[in-house]
Amino acid sequence: MLFAGLVHALWNAIAKNITDQFVSFGLLNIGAAGASWVLLPFVGLPRSGAWVYLLCSVCVHCTYELLLMSAFRRGDFSKSYPIARGIAPLLVALGGFFFANQHQNVLSLLGIFVIVSGVLSLSLIKGAKVSANSATIWALATGVGIAAYTVVDGLGVRAAHSSIRYGVTLFVLQATLWLVVTFIRRGISWWPSAKTARLGIAAGAGSIAGYLLILWAQFHASFALVSALRETGVLWAAVIGALYFKEGSLRKTVGPAIVIVIGVSLLAVG
Repeated sequence: MLFAGLVHALWNAIAKNITDQFVSFGLLNIGAAGASWVLLPFVGLPRSGAWVYLLCSVCVHCTYELLLMSAFRRGDFSKSYPIARGIAPLLVALGGFFFANQHQNVLSLLGIFVIVSGVLSLSLIKGAKVSANSATIWALATGVGIAAYTVVDGLGVRAAHSSIRYGVTLFVLQATLWLVVTFIRRGISWWPSAKTARLGIAAGAGSIAGYLLILWAQFHASFALVSALRETGVLWAAVIGALYFKEGSLRKTVGPAIVIVIGVSLLAVG
């Protein structure tokens, strides 16, 4: 899960680095669709009981990508990503409690408090390139989307009894749907340079590996634990944002990100 957090932060950084977010997410979904269609004949389809979760997850994932695109357009990567990913474990813990009877102890509750503190600290940092309030709102909305698909997929992968079958089928449906809509809206006029295309498609294919690891973990552990460990990627995002994107002071950004990591660690231990 720690490795999956790094992978996720990297492909999100690539997505942010491509200026046109429509192009960025189009390329990501080409990579995801291509890799998933190649894998599908070898892994097969999941059990019938998982399909209701798959269809729901496709809707949630598409909504999440739209929210993430909006957050990246309006705010710095070093703020938008940690806020979205940091708030997700709190919401996942609540979702696990209500929908999967997964209870949290005192350490977990303390972790939730620390996470919220770190997220609020990040949202209050001055000097963002675009409207801070707008970026924070979209990042928080993205966090809701993350929590929603985490809970849905956690339930779905258990119904499927196979993380790889569920994950590959999910990407086949979601990424293909995204591409159909993309080409209907813009045809091929949006296609970028060869270098940009290779980078975006590779990032999309790599995102599958990271998410399959997450689905496998959700089959074996509580949703809150998996989400908490995965979201340690917020620290990587803070460093990437400050050093690569030159988004303000490294100290000011990494400090709240470390607070979030401490919070998700407490949630994981709890």
